[in-house]
Formats: sequence, C-alpha cells, structure tokens
Amino acid sequence: METIVFGNFTVLDILIAAGVIIGFFYLWPVLKRVFRKKEAPSYAQVANCNGCGWQGQVSMHAGRCPKCNKPLGDQKAKDYR
Repeated sequence: METIVFGNFTVLDILIAAGVIIGFFYLWPVLKRVFRKKEAPSYAQVANCNGCGWQGQVSMHAGRCPKCNKPLGDQKAKDYR
C-alpha cells in the first residue's frame, strides 16, 4: 500500500481518491432530490378569497374556498345545464 505509483502518490492515496469519487457519484442523486425545488402542480393556481380572507392554492378546474366554499379561480369545469 505504500508503493509509490507516480510523483508522491501511493497506492493508498489513489484508493482513497477513487473511493471519494465513487461515493460522490452515489450521493449525487440523493443530494439533488433533497435540494430540488418543489414545483406547483399544473392544475393548481394561487387564489385569495374575498369573503373570508383565505389564501392558498385551489384547483383551476373546480376551485372553491375550503373555508367558506365560495367559487375561486378560473373554474374551467363549470356545469352548463
């Protein structure tokens, strides 16, 4: 393990460096998943209720205030009877 391969680098130094590089490649997907920014769903939109003051995300298809049940947002799935 103390055999000099080139310069002042020994076999042990090269094995440690290779282990660090391989460990980095295994941890990289985990780090990306942890620090990824959460994306809002495509079917949701931010809305403010004028009746009760609630703020948050509602569905753009059939959005309603969860507090007072007033219609909010685009309401693309209205019932046309």
